Amino acid sequence: MKVGYLGPRGTFTEEAATRYFHDRPVQLEPFPSILAVMDAVQEGRVDRGVVPIENSIEGSVVLTLDGLLENPDLFIEGGMVLPVEQNLMALPGTSKEHLQEVWSHPQAIAQCRRYLRGLGVEVKTFDSTAAAAAALAKQGTKGVGVIAPALSARTFGLEILDRGIQDHQPNHTRFGVLRRGQVSPQDADKTMLLITPAEEHYGVLASLLNVLAAFRLNLTWIESRPTRRRLGTYQFLMDVDGGWHEPPVEKAISVMETLGHEVRVLGSYRTVQL
Repeated sequence: MKVGYLGPRGTFTEEAATRYFHDRPVQLEPFPSILAVMDAVQEGRVDRGVVPIENSIEGSVVLTLDGLLENPDLFIEGGMVLPVEQNLMALPGTSKEHLQEVWSHPQAIAQCRRYLRGLGVEVKTFDSTAAAAAALAKQGTKGVGVIAPALSARTFGLEILDRGIQDHQPNHTRFGVLRRGQVSPQDADKTMLLITPAEEHYGVLASLLNVLAAFRLNLTWIESRPTRRRLGTYQFLMDVDGGWHEPPVEKAISVMETLGHEVRVLGSYRTVQL
C-alpha cells in the first residue's frame, strides 16, 4: 500500500504516518503540500494520505478542511494525535544571537509567536517545516534558523539551538488518514459531518446542536467555513462521538436532512494516541 504524506522527509506528518502504519507493510511517499497529498489520493496515485487537521495551539488547518470540502470523494478513515515539540535549529556552528531570519511552515510559526517575538527576527514561510530545513541545508545560508521537529535536524544535518519553543505546553496535532470512497469501519468511534444549513435564520446553529443533544451525541470539535455562495453564509464541520454506522448518528443525520439541511459525512474513524 502506498501512503502519501506532507513532505519532504523529516516532517511531523512523516513521523505520524510512520508510527500509525508501523505494523503494516507500506511505502511512504512525500508530497510538497497538503493539497498535493489530497490530489494524489483523489487521483489514485496513492492508496492513503496523511494530513494534519488540527493543532491544540493554533486550531484547525484550513488548507486540509478546504481540500476536503472541494474533493467529495475523499474520506477520513483513521485519525491520530501526535505530541508536537517545535525546535529552533540552524547550520552547525550558528549561534542564536546571530540569527536574522527564521524559516518554517505557517502553523509552526504561529505556534511559536511569543518565542519569535523575543528573538526579534524576520520570518519566511514554507510549505512544510522539513521543506524549510531542507532549503537551509541545501543553500547553506548564514544567519538563518528553522523551526522544525528534531527529525528534521537529524535528516538534514542541522544543529538544534533550542528545544520545545512552542508558546504552550503540551502541544498536540491531530492527523487524518484519507482514502478515496466512503466506508463505515466497524471500530469507528467518531464521525465528521459537514452541515450546510437550508437557510440562514436566528438560532440555526443552536437548532443543529439541539438535534445532536436529542440523540445524546457528544460534540468534540466544530469549525465554520464560508459557503462561497454569499457573504455571511457558513457551513459547519463537526466531530461527534460515535461511528457512522451507529443508530444515534444515523438518526441525527436523518433528522437534519428532514429539516432541509444538507449533510455530508466526511469521515468515520477511530483516533489513536501516538
